[in-house]
Amino acid sequence: MFQTVTIEWPGSIPEVMSQDTTSVSSVGRRKVLAAAAGGIASLAGCTSGGSSGGSSGGETTQTATDTATATATATEQSALEAQLRTVREATADYEDPKAALENGFKPGGPYVPGMGWHFQNPEWAKQAAQDGFDLEKPPILTYVATDDGLTLGSVEYGAPAQAVPESPDLFDDENADATEKWGTHAASTHVFATPDGERTSPENLSFEDWTTRDYWAEFSPPDSDLEAGDTVSLNWGSAKGKEGERTERVADVVNTHPKLRALHVWTHMENPDGVFAPVNPRLLNGGE
Repeated sequence: MFQTVTIEWPGSIPEVMSQDTTSVSSVGRRKVLAAAAGGIASLAGCTSGGSSGGSSGGETTQTATDTATATATATEQSALEAQLRTVREATADYEDPKAALENGFKPGGPYVPGMGWHFQNPEWAKQAAQDGFDLEKPPILTYVATDDGLTLGSVEYGAPAQAVPESPDLFDDENADATEKWGTHAASTHVFATPDGERTSPENLSFEDWTTRDYWAEFSPPDSDLEAGDTVSLNWGSAKGKEGERTERVADVVNTHPKLRALHVWTHMENPDGVFAPVNPRLLNGGE
């Protein structure tokens, strides 16, 4: 058994830029990479220039530029791969969702096709909103339902939209094969409720309860006045809880959040649309 808590996002957040966990900033790294590329270009030009005449100078310059560009691209790709490996290793222990719960993560629904369950770490979420993201502490983990149980699919860096730039620069992806795809999640209210007709205390709920799809519903715009213990009529199991067929239940848990900015990173499951794609098509249309 475990107890869930509501993530309390800071009400007033100063402007915070996305931050790296290494000692060198992302901008600093790219300046170093650019300088390295420039040095390589110069060396290539000198080497070729020594044995070439004026008529071939244009070809020599083009070759040097191509070499420098290829080298810079390879360096960026290597840097991105190193970062992704760091994230994967930092979250490897959470391949077991119960291990995530023991380390501060709380289950969140409803279950989203192509993404899964969203387990949130309230402490890491607050840190991200106040101080910027830490690559090794993604505030959200997504778990996909498989025949073998829940499987860790992606990590997610999410924070109130007002706390981060429109396109945070978290990974070294400028010349890499994959680029960050930040999106937004509308301000919403998430409600958990069992169909027993009365409020159930969170500490009396099992892991199976928390991961039962039709015990969750979400709706937007949010209702900041809704509280646990209130009776609410929703389309259970849906991310559009106020649409379609609705039934009344007594809310066990209510979590309301502001507009979020988020990035999925599929470090634990292959995504044919790319490591930074928000949705994994393999998990759609009966694939999960």
